Amino acid sequence: MEPASADDKLRTAGQVYKIFEAKCADCHGAHLAKPKGKFGYVLDLGRVGKNEKYVVPGNLADSEMYQMVMHNEMPGEDADVPPLTADELKTVAHWVMIGAPGQLPPGVANSSVADAPPGPPATTTMTFGGRFMNWIGKFHPASTHFPVALLLTAALAEMLAWFFKKPDWTLLVRFLVVLGALSAIPTATLGWLAIFPTRDGSPLQSVYSIHRILGTITAVWGILCAVLICLPDCKEGSRARLRFRGALFLGASLVAITGYLGGKLTFGIDHYDF
Repeated sequence: MEPASADDKLRTAGQVYKIFEAKCADCHGAHLAKPKGKFGYVLDLGRVGKNEKYVVPGNLADSEMYQMVMHNEMPGEDADVPPLTADELKTVAHWVMIGAPGQLPPGVANSSVADAPPGPPATTTMTFGGRFMNWIGKFHPASTHFPVALLLTAALAEMLAWFFKKPDWTLLVRFLVVLGALSAIPTATLGWLAIFPTRDGSPLQSVYSIHRILGTITAVWGILCAVLICLPDCKEGSRARLRFRGALFLGASLVAITGYLGGKLTFGIDHYDF
């Protein structure tokens, strides 16, 4: 952590306060009835600086708030303000490195919108239909658990049936694959309806695009597996069974990769870092 004088901490906290007031308070201010992400105290620097979910003093890499503004993920696409400038980013970075101080210079908070009474809800250019479809799409993460569990369990059951020579397990595998493939259709559809809040150029933008495309391919592949196992000649020891088994194991790999990318979107690029 960089050593800093009391004056430097006070001055930097005041500068960061004004930056957050201009760029963040419209979505995360205390004056909002429903602040985004249930994070409505962005102008309470003392509280923000002590919450390691957002800021790790002296560590920019682990400070989620700094990483989001640095990669232009915040302010969000629907915000009415531009991203932070290079100088503003430098100021926020310096604030984190000197310990994220919360004490403000005299008079800085007097102009704050934090204590202002709730105003009218923010307007949006999105149509009602667009907002409704985006809302439906938010059920995508919850819906993924069903096809993921079914298809991965089907792959495990198929592997055990082959290893222990249990051809009568075919009905179980067929049930799992067909149900998993059918449930993957609405899951993939919901994934295309949801709008992920990130900007072009953000590292998460490419992850988001790949996740959607690979998720759709996985759903189509699941349907192919369901068709293969339902063929009359898909019996143990046949070429049709080997064809299905290869397709199923490949499909399980696609499920795992797609889920891994979804985890990046939810928990961050380095969500598996120890």
